[in-house]
Amino acid sequence: MAPSTIRKAIGAVKDQTSIGIAKVASNMAPELEVAIVKATSHDDDPASEKYIREILQLTSYSRGYVSACVVAVSKRLGKTVIG
Repeated sequence: MAPSTIRKAIGAVKDQTSIGIAKVASNMAPELEVAIVKATSHDDDPASEKYIREILQLTSYSRGYVSACVVAVSKRLGKTVIG
């Protein structure tokens, strides 16, 4: 496997792990965390409009979801290592 292929495979495994953890360990809004992980996957492709719509729909219900979204996105970005 080429290094970029290995990196993509590791990224996919990390995404699936993050989704599983969000489903069982999320205190605030597991469905929101799962949508954020799927929208911010390790793929080079832009985020799927499906997940963006889901995030917007969930955050339009209450300020609590907006707060949970900010926390989840911040946590997700904090785990990202550039390089």
